[in-house]
Amino acid sequence: MLKLKIFTILTLIFTISCAGSTKSEPDLCGNTIIDVGEECEPDLQNSFSCEDMGYHSGILVCKDDCTFDISDCVASGKCPDGIVNGNEDCDGNETVTTTCEQAGYGEGTVSCTASCRFDYSTCSAAPVCGNGEVESPAEECDDQNSTSNDGCTDCFVEAGWACDNSSGASVCMRVPDQPVIEGESSAGHLDLLWQWDMPAYTSYFEYRVNSGSETQTAENTYTVSVPAEGNYVIEVRACNEIDFCSDFASFTTVVEYFGSALSPVWRGSSRQNLTTSPLGNTVPLSCHNCYNGPSNEVFTEAQALAKISNALSREADLIELDIATDGNNVCVYHGDPASCSSYPLLEGILSDVTFRSSDAMLFIEVKEGNQPPATFAQMVLDILDANRNYVRNGRPLYFRAFASGIPYLQAIQSALSNYPFIKNYVKFAVLYGQNAYSDVAQFQAQIVSDVAGNGFQMVEFEYRQKHLTGLAAFARSLGLGVGVYTVPGSFGEVFLASLREEVDEITVEYRIDQARSVVEDKNLHAYINTAFCASASDTSVNVFSNTGTISTSSVAVNTLPTASLYGTPALHFDPQGEDRYGCSLDYRSSAGMTSRALNLGTHTPTAGSGFLITAYVNFDVIGTLTGTMAIINSAEAGGFALELYNDGASTYLRFGVHVNGSYRYHSYNTSATGLSSPNASINGADGYWLVGAYDGDGGVYLWIDNSISGSGGSFTGDVTNPGVTTLGGADPQPADALKARFFFDGLIQQLSVQRWGDHSFTGSTVND
Repeated sequence: MLKLKIFTILTLIFTISCAGSTKSEPDLCGNTIIDVGEECEPDLQNSFSCEDMGYHSGILVCKDDCTFDISDCVASGKCPDGIVNGNEDCDGNETVTTTCEQAGYGEGTVSCTASCRFDYSTCSAAPVCGNGEVESPAEECDDQNSTSNDGCTDCFVEAGWACDNSSGASVCMRVPDQPVIEGESSAGHLDLLWQWDMPAYTSYFEYRVNSGSETQTAENTYTVSVPAEGNYVIEVRACNEIDFCSDFASFTTVVEYFGSALSPVWRGSSRQNLTTSPLGNTVPLSCHNCYNGPSNEVFTEAQALAKISNALSREADLIELDIATDGNNVCVYHGDPASCSSYPLLEGILSDVTFRSSDAMLFIEVKEGNQPPATFAQMVLDILDANRNYVRNGRPLYFRAFASGIPYLQAIQSALSNYPFIKNYVKFAVLYGQNAYSDVAQFQAQIVSDVAGNGFQMVEFEYRQKHLTGLAAFARSLGLGVGVYTVPGSFGEVFLASLREEVDEITVEYRIDQARSVVEDKNLHAYINTAFCASASDTSVNVFSNTGTISTSSVAVNTLPTASLYGTPALHFDPQGEDRYGCSLDYRSSAGMTSRALNLGTHTPTAGSGFLITAYVNFDVIGTLTGTMAIINSAEAGGFALELYNDGASTYLRFGVHVNGSYRYHSYNTSATGLSSPNASINGADGYWLVGAYDGDGGVYLWIDNSISGSGGSFTGDVTNPGVTTLGGADPQPADALKARFFFDGLIQQLSVQRWGDHSFTGSTVND
């Protein structure tokens, strides 16, 4: 088309020129008139373009000879050829890249004309922001105003808002933030609780558990009873009045049980290395007053934490703290101060990173006596609820108090319902002072009332408590744990070794690492405790040992003596009200039991060590005794003997070992022991916990109910090998017809024989 136009113009000029003259004209190039033979005039440079010449682009130049210079023109591409070139908007509909909205119109579709130009004919009118009509997709909202920060600005939804466009002008509201869910990451129970905060602009919540169906609620808590252990994931989102919701927040609770094989008082503990006796009895050790000096010297917070750190490094299972309040603060102190200003605060102790990250359990003794119990309970539980790592699944916490402090334990127990995330991990113990009740039946009744009756889990006795092991057996029969306090630095190893199978916890002043070593030492030659027989008609009892691995030997009971061998004792059951609760081995002549003994095995002395012997006995014959009556003996010109002996004038209770050619005894006159009441004399009505020990290089000692007077002297030398068995209730005598003599008359509930060596060690003997 454009070339035809040029050709027509040139032809017209040529025709006019011929009509005026027949002779040749001079060169007219440059006269600003396109003459015949000229393509252009330099002074008319902008009259034509490359596009006029049929090209897509470039700069068309008129040369001095009035011809075109087309070298800058692009000599390819025509409309339509499917390629967008030069000044084309498009070249076919498929090349359209703009929209009606981008061009300032409303809805519709942009197309391409045959001349490669955009066709906007189907586009609607451009949207008008502020007219109250949401003209999508150009507008996200239209609240009929130009105000910002109201959820819709310039017809776009502001961040954090949502708009309802369903009827007329947009109604905009803020979208609530995700709720923050609180729960237990690990739960030791099936009744789960989650709670969450109430973000601003929340009208209701939607939640689901383990990707189940969504439930709508106005509450910010959810409780469910789940069927079994496993993972339970709750998802919660907050929604506003116009049904726009936050993203789901989630929280996972793992239901898992710890310590299911442990005794009830320790179930729930995930601590892997709880102190354990040779026979597998779990007996955690508590660092006594683990916040002050051994004589109750007041420590600063830093000093207290240093002692706790030492105890943790020595593998303490429990950290004992005493607490009280001045009305404003809870302090750690061995008393009930008027002001906490001079003592470490409980919050400060609990803030320690090392302590917090450990798995040692808190053993908190309540010393408060002035504040109302409910006030005290709330103050303490608020602190613990803010420090849940100390009271959680796998790390139960124990509150303890003497009987006078039971109202405080009850107040804490009652207030726990307000602390749902820690309430399942708090246990309680009642402590009794030494010989708090002289009458056994009354003591047992108090345990039933004070401890079991309140739903508490543990009772603790002073380590020198009369009838200690009998009371322990009674408490254990109620499902209670039994603890003892406080094993001292002096002879602490003796009390630990003798009680490790009888109780469930020991509070020690004796240094924790050494205490653990004593309790876990596999040095047990023989052990028997008949308290928990199925019935008095049982036909056998078990004798246990562990000098490397646990071994069990079944021994028949209530067998008659023959002409060539002693018989075995029967079983006798004592109910509540008696000091030896449960079954005992019956050696009483008054019950027809004569010439009875129990073979505990052969225990050859070990070089460089001696023996530790224990027995819990009731004597039927004291004043009428003649000669010797064996309790547990392995004596034949060697070995050891725990026995009653009458020299013709007085009766003695004695423990002896054969060292350097002679028996070396520690003896007590049964009429005047030198001990304080109730053991100033020994009678035939009470039970006695007896411990005899010699370690191969030191004293020969006998304790009565863990109290001692004097010694049998100090010696160095191995115990002579007796070459005979150890008998409970008799003295082995291979030459005698019955193979035994010095038969016991009375009741024996517990016997044990341990290899016993030197327990001295460097450094402090107490926790420091």
